Amino acid sequence: MAVGARHTLGMQSADDLVKVATAQNQPEAEFVQNLLRDAGVPSVVRRSGGADVPDFLAAGARDVLVPASMAEIARDALTPDQGDPDPLTGS
Repeated sequence: MAVGARHTLGMQSADDLVKVATAQNQPEAEFVQNLLRDAGVPSVVRRSGGADVPDFLAAGARDVLVPASMAEIARDALTPDQGDPDPLTGS
């Protein structure tokens, strides 16, 4: 992780980050980051283990990391709402 990324998140070290999601590729990871940003949660993306091959470019799995203190908020933001029951069926 770049020093600038830690500074942006106000982090002291990479140990303060926790993985809250895994994406199949860079665009999917950026989508997750946007969901987190909308919820007010800062995040960084890194290549997942075994996918750290620069030749993959935007392909390959990514981990989405957030500050440990905001992990619960991030997980809630990434969990789909169950929604209100269907007014016609009651379920």
